[in-house]
Amino acid sequence: MNHRNRLWGVRGLVLASVATVLALSNSGCTAVTNAVNNVKGLTGGCDEFPSSIDTLMLDSNTTAFLTAGASVVTLAGSMEMSVYTACGNIASGLGATDTWSSMSGLDNQTKEACNQASAAITAALGADAGAQAACGLSISGGECQVSASAEATCQASCTGSASCTPPDVTADCDPGSLSVQCAGTCNASATCEGSATVEANCQGSCAAECSGECDGTASATVQCNGACSGHCSGTCDGTATTGGSAGETCTGTCVGQCDAACTLATSASVHCTGMCKGTCNGDCTITSSGGISCGAMATCRGGCTGTATAPTCEGKLTPPACMGNANCQGSCETSAEATATCTPPTVTLACDASVTGVTTLSTLLQTNMPPLIAALQTQGPLVVTGLGQLATTGEAIAQNTGSLTGQAIACAATATSAAANASVSVNITVMASASVSTSAGGPPAPNP
Repeated sequence: MNHRNRLWGVRGLVLASVATVLALSNSGCTAVTNAVNNVKGLTGGCDEFPSSIDTLMLDSNTTAFLTAGASVVTLAGSMEMSVYTACGNIASGLGATDTWSSMSGLDNQTKEACNQASAAITAALGADAGAQAACGLSISGGECQVSASAEATCQASCTGSASCTPPDVTADCDPGSLSVQCAGTCNASATCEGSATVEANCQGSCAAECSGECDGTASATVQCNGACSGHCSGTCDGTATTGGSAGETCTGTCVGQCDAACTLATSASVHCTGMCKGTCNGDCTITSSGGISCGAMATCRGGCTGTATAPTCEGKLTPPACMGNANCQGSCETSAEATATCTPPTVTLACDASVTGVTTLSTLLQTNMPPLIAALQTQGPLVVTGLGQLATTGEAIAQNTGSLTGQAIACAATATSAAANASVSVNITVMASASVSTSAGGPPAPNP
């Protein structure tokens, strides 16, 4: 994911602007004055980018491009800093020597901190025989919501856009990505969305921690911390069970694996690989044929039967109906996506009951993995998409500078150069996040 080659439109911007100025200088006094002003603007650079572009008096199309560039570059920088900090925390927490803080540049620091974190996780899991295979990351939630109104307002300012029809969130969002407060039934195969602070009712597959009942089978046992109606393998009332992996009947509290329904103890929760009947503090994919109520505070994504309110789109919206400059409209879409409201995912280390001694690792990952998963699954893809759009728009500007002022050209060149640098940093951030994630049994880097 490196747009550096595509983003070298900077040189084209500068050369084209010089040719324009020379041509204007032969066209009379007014043209000469304008040409001189263009040269001043061109050679003056663009110190306003990225933090003060709202103080510039430029055409609307260039302003939209600069705003998009500033949003993407800022998001890329904050994302890399979050990943660097998280990797350093994991590595230090697992006893690694700090070899990253003294390195030159954030890119090098991020690569080294995450390499050390990945190695430390592998060592921690390897200390318990079988833990590498018996543990994995459980990830739930982590969505980004794009503001349809902000995108429409921006696109209305583009050249040729006398008016824009804002998208309707309910109509223009893919049904599977539409999240609502459902005063009715969240349909089968839809998702009740819980979080670390709001538990969702669940009858289905819980991607995070399940409270209530977790149902397993003889061929697919589940974690248990409560009453097992079948055979328990682990401990029964604190005493190791007999029967090996087959377990034994336990009339007390089973902590381990259960091959039937496990009614969890009060306040207990487990990562349930079977059917969760109770509540889930993450996403619950509903398997009940009649659907369920998600609960008063939880949301329903993917289908609600009943009154649906507070709709939000957790995917891409169909763009507003506008008739303006296509590149400007693309910049507006990029700005809206780069400034989307994102909620961090919930991440836990889920291990079989046979795995011991990973409490410190589990705590470190639960606290520090969310920004790495966001770089892989939510914010990272938004940045990658935004850089692609900036590359396309930057090339278009480089090929059509005749109507631009010197300052507009200089600022567009600055934004293009910053985006090229950001593309390199984003690639480092994503690959570093993937190395840590996969070492803990989590997702790899997305396909290019």
